[in-house]
Amino acid sequence: MIDPSSMNAYILAGGKSTRMRKDKALLKLGGITFLDKTIECTSQLFRDVYIVGRDHGDPRVKDSFPDIIDGIGPLGGIYTALRRTDQEYNFFIGVDYPFARPDSIACLAKFLDHRYGGLIPITPDGPHPLFAFYSKRCIPAIEKCLDEGRYEIRCIARSIQILFLDLFNTIGRDSFEGLKESFLNINSERDYREVKRHTRETDKGKKS
Repeated sequence: MIDPSSMNAYILAGGKSTRMRKDKALLKLGGITFLDKTIECTSQLFRDVYIVGRDHGDPRVKDSFPDIIDGIGPLGGIYTALRRTDQEYNFFIGVDYPFARPDSIACLAKFLDHRYGGLIPITPDGPHPLFAFYSKRCIPAIEKCLDEGRYEIRCIARSIQILFLDLFNTIGRDSFEGLKESFLNINSERDYREVKRHTRETDKGKKS
């Protein structure tokens, strides 16, 4: 295990989404933006929190900065952060994980060690490369991907050992059930409508 308090967290908030046609960071659930939810979660665990994207003026965020290579998606954000970070290991999270919880992230950190250049969790929905840990040792691997014109994050694993952690089978059904909501990724307007409806129904159930 590598202690999260020794790491930085980087929130990937790159702006307007092509599938959402709006800035995901500013979407709201229960009156709270996705970005605010993500800052609240990560600030409870990590040494410092940064945003790769536009500055939103939150005092819990140490700094914000744009991608150094524009137009290549999340890989550019990861590369930008790893080039700037003062920590060997860092946590990366997309702003479209509004249900992320500190205990889910801490659970992943238990399986991270220095044999690996990073850790990407896998759930029954698939891999989550934007809810993952990457070390500065990934920089040469990313640069190789960029030279080849390959911008998918899984390309990193061709050059450095990444732990792909099958979370369900590693921690068991019962433990996973308590964490799985953290990995709910809001990718489209349909996802957003459904999660808003679910949130309203849950809130009504709590009040009744």
